[in-house]
Amino acid sequence: MILRDPVHGLISFTGAAERWISRLLACPEVQRLRRIRALGLASLAFPGGEHSRFAHALGAAHVMQRYLDRVRTLEAELPAHDRIDDGTALAALAAALLHDLGHGPYSHTFEAVLPGAPRHETWTSRILLDPDTGVHRVLAELDGSMPAVVERLIHGESPVGHLARAVSGTFDVDRCDYLMRDSYMTGVRYGLLDVDWLLASLRLYVPKDSHSARLAVDGEKGLTAVEGFFLARLYMYRQVYLHKAVRAAEHMIVALFRRLSELDRQPATPPVLEDILRGRPVSVGAYLQLDDTVLITAIAGYAGGPDPLLAELAAGLHDRRLYKTLRLSPAADPDEARARLAELLAAAGLQPAWLAAIDCVHIDAYSDDEAIGVLRSGGRVQRLVDASPVLRGLSRERFVHHRAIFPPPLRARVAAALADLT
Repeated sequence: MILRDPVHGLISFTGAAERWISRLLACPEVQRLRRIRALGLASLAFPGGEHSRFAHALGAAHVMQRYLDRVRTLEAELPAHDRIDDGTALAALAAALLHDLGHGPYSHTFEAVLPGAPRHETWTSRILLDPDTGVHRVLAELDGSMPAVVERLIHGESPVGHLARAVSGTFDVDRCDYLMRDSYMTGVRYGLLDVDWLLASLRLYVPKDSHSARLAVDGEKGLTAVEGFFLARLYMYRQVYLHKAVRAAEHMIVALFRRLSELDRQPATPPVLEDILRGRPVSVGAYLQLDDTVLITAIAGYAGGPDPLLAELAAGLHDRRLYKTLRLSPAADPDEARARLAELLAAAGLQPAWLAAIDCVHIDAYSDDEAIGVLRSGGRVQRLVDASPVLRGLSRERFVHHRAIFPPPLRARVAAALADLT
């Protein structure tokens, strides 16, 4: 199997991997990922950011294939229980390919609008373990225990510790693909990673106090690439994931769902979405009916519905008439800013108060993570924070994105009322 990919070039799977991945790709649960945007509402700010979870899943599986190829060259350094046999390799590829099955419409945005509902990781587990799903049947044909093995691996649990961290960890195949893909598709060029060099410098070592191998990079050539990974992640959060238009759109869809929860069932609401809104149990089969097209159709229906507030929010999202934002000082008191916004809305006759919000997100530039070390000459291993002045400096920094989000008619009044907090 050979596929063209804008990020990785040619993606290929051969032998047993080709046979099983082809079958998994044909499953309805995997094909559904074509209809879910990886970046949610980010295309409202970055027109090219419309790539799907399906493309990302293939990219993650490709990076996993390359990781497995690299580990095979290092087997002489590993104890027998940390070597990867053919069955484990297929489980790793399946985990990389299927790790996002549980995402709802607009990916992470869907979790923000329904904070009490099960997270996508929970739905991924349910999909994999449900005997009625296509992915479960394909995996079970390979080995009866394979669905459970893959499900645990996606959650970072495996007898092969380094493989678990490669699937779910600070520095994993998921992040390696999405940083590159999101950067490429949005055109911002901040998430570029030197994956070739990272893999070439990758090492495995067994600590003295452990029987399990851990990830490391060769200190002579790999440290700069690892620094680039963490810098890329930071830049992508600051420039893309937390872009003001993206956050404004996400606030609007949160407000839309809040309004939906206050109203009786609306004609445009699909039955499964109504059940989720009301906290009723939802089957795996029903949940899998949800994708971006279903939600986009519902929003279009709300825009022409009888409730004025719901219609206004829906039309704003449908036609990209987004709420406005005002950057606040990182030191501004969120409660004070929130109280002033509430007063402004009340004075303007705009209700309810949650139409406006204070959006405050803290980003730790780097948190010391011992999941990967730096291998020096003589077998000495250093923590990243000790080996890298760059990461040591980042570990002391916390970046705060602090904004007021509000309906457009309040723009001038909000600027005046919050002037001392900017």
